[in-house]
Amino acid sequence: MAGRLLVVCLLAIGLCGCSAPQPPQSPAAVPAATTEVRVVVTRNFGQELVFDEVVELRGKMCAMDALKQVAEIETAYGGGFVNAINGVRSQYTGSGAAKKDWFIYANGILTNVGALDYTLHPGDIERWDLHDWSFHHLIPAITGHFPEPFVHGYEGTVRPTIVIYQDNFKKEAEDVAAKLSQLGVASISIKSISELSEEEKEFCNLLLLGDMDCKLISELNQVWKRLGFFAHFEEDKLVVLNSRGEIAAEHGDGTGLIQATQSLWNPKGIGICQNVVWMVSGTDEAGVKSAIATLVNRYSDFQYAFAVVITDGEILSRVPELIP
Repeated sequence: MAGRLLVVCLLAIGLCGCSAPQPPQSPAAVPAATTEVRVVVTRNFGQELVFDEVVELRGKMCAMDALKQVAEIETAYGGGFVNAINGVRSQYTGSGAAKKDWFIYANGILTNVGALDYTLHPGDIERWDLHDWSFHHLIPAITGHFPEPFVHGYEGTVRPTIVIYQDNFKKEAEDVAAKLSQLGVASISIKSISELSEEEKEFCNLLLLGDMDCKLISELNQVWKRLGFFAHFEEDKLVVLNSRGEIAAEHGDGTGLIQATQSLWNPKGIGICQNVVWMVSGTDEAGVKSAIATLVNRYSDFQYAFAVVITDGEILSRVPELIP
């Protein structure tokens, strides 16, 4: 294999109560509308799929309710913290600090509330992953559930999506926008970097198409650790780190990268769960085009990945030595 990738993400789960149960309807009442959500459980940053189940959504349902329908769970701290799923428990060091925990994402966004306090909406993907959080304390978004969060957003709110392109990627931006539309994204526009307003930059969902020298890509890359990235550009190469922050691989010409975060430019800060920024980038033009082609044509090949490196036409999203 030409290289390896790992991108991880962490945040302590909030402990909150669920909304009060709704009173039963009278026989004459119109039945509540039903639809579906997905509950996905993985381990080790999406490297090991435990299950991917569909749950019928009836009225108001919190993420904890949906998880209980498809798994045996153990909770702590008054029932608001998931300590085990199907017998697989959080792991702790000798000092009592958490080494591995279960983390919850909604449509690819790390939640800022606990499972009891996240109300599911039709079409949501509820994702749980057990992983080590010894290196990064926060990776705010993942790429594995594309076209989420651009379709269903977070807590039922969907921000407009803008495909931003470096000058030589206009046609590719049109291809990305067409795919997003085909997959159900409702509000999409295409703009060059120079056309992007400050307000759009702060409050919209952005897909950035550009190489490592692109201005906006560079801004993200400069604070890669703050954003929870485990892959960043350094000189003329892409450096990939493992869960301990050690260099796992380095890739040169023709390497593509698909990586997500919550918006660095949102005035309320990272972790507010309002809008995301996706880097569809690379070390050079060939790498960017490889990343774009992978996003448009092969997104189902990395549906559980936290992020993806593409090199020599190969999608790298696993680090086998970290799988127990």
